[in-house]
Amino acid sequence: MQDAARMPILAGAILFLLGLIEGVLVQSFLNPRMALSAHLTAVQSGIALMIFGLVWRWVALSSLWSAVARWSVVAGIYALWFGLTLSAATGAGDSLPIAGAGYDAGPLAQTMVSVLVLGGIAGMTVGWSLFVVGLVRGFRTER
Repeated sequence: MQDAARMPILAGAILFLLGLIEGVLVQSFLNPRMALSAHLTAVQSGIALMIFGLVWRWVALSSLWSAVARWSVVAGIYALWFGLTLSAATGAGDSLPIAGAGYDAGPLAQTMVSVLVLGGIAGMTVGWSLFVVGLVRGFRTER
């Protein structure tokens, strides 16, 4: 297995485990609905990261773009999960109006959750876009 594939596989396995643990604790959060969202995000994203690592051998990117793609996806997924978990713990939900409805927190918590969630989404979008480009390039060169 490529060394590049190991990091997302391990990161995915760890996130999956954290999601399972969080699932047991959902009712102990200030906002259980948001905790459920964080739990599901961790479990599903953990699986996605492990698949990402397993499929990595078909990605054709330069070493720089490869590193950017892997780290953007992993950091983005973890930032999103941590933002959702922080929202569940504090009640901050301005940037998450459906699961955050009826809860409120101070401006610092609101800002931290917004930065983590939006930053995570941006990182994942960049990383997954590079991943898809690399997959397309890799499949074209296999012909």
